[in-house]
Amino acid sequence: MFNYLKFAIYQIIGFISSLPLIRKFTKNPHKYSSEEKFKFLKDQASKSLDLVNIKLNILGKERVPKEPVLFVINHSSMLDSFILISSTPKPIGVVIADVPTWRNIPILRHWIELTKSVYINRENNREGVKSINKCAENIKEGQSMAIFPEGDLTWVKDPKSLVSDFKPGALKIAYKAKCPIVPMVIKNSLHTYEGYQPVGKINSKDVEVEFLEPIYDHLKNPKLRTVELAKTIKENMIEEMKKYQLKNPGLKEEII
Repeated sequence: MFNYLKFAIYQIIGFISSLPLIRKFTKNPHKYSSEEKFKFLKDQASKSLDLVNIKLNILGKERVPKEPVLFVINHSSMLDSFILISSTPKPIGVVIADVPTWRNIPILRHWIELTKSVYINRENNREGVKSINKCAENIKEGQSMAIFPEGDLTWVKDPKSLVSDFKPGALKIAYKAKCPIVPMVIKNSLHTYEGYQPVGKINSKDVEVEFLEPIYDHLKNPKLRTVELAKTIKENMIEEMKKYQLKNPGLKEEII
């Protein structure tokens, strides 16, 4: 619990201290680059993980294209958003579940807007399509986007899986934006956070993040079904996670 208290207090102090930045960026939004706007969130996320001794080993940054991309990430822990933001080599907007929790968090909701993150309603197909289109527009305008296509934490959807089934419609973002997809595998984050609630236990762990080779299959063949592409990405993620666990024998019990 001590780790969680340190972590929570740091978020409160950090985001309150960012109010002058929010005012500056909001007053002249076009004056500042995406990198300048994203820097605070990246620093906050990285220092937050350092504070609770969650160490990241990041592999494959050189594989990320210079052009805007859609990052596709597995989702095992409530801390994965911090891991994502700490790891990405370029500014991103994140696709976020359209629930009151996220919309009503003071200060954070302003950063969500500043980084061109997009809420997606999973219960309303029409609204979901609007969100997908908005994400594609952001990418076309030069802003990379990131999505957790499982739609929920892996162990909530399927406790026996390393990566649960994707919601393949999420990949339509890359089809519409005509951009590469970069799979991003987060390994060993499962037990960094115990629980599914805003208050939980944070455990210090070593986490490995790997950017896989960018995918262009959907650009070469626009008729490629999202279901097929989602299956391929999921299988590649599972393969990399198993390789990691085989190199770390203490994690074998989590292999399926």
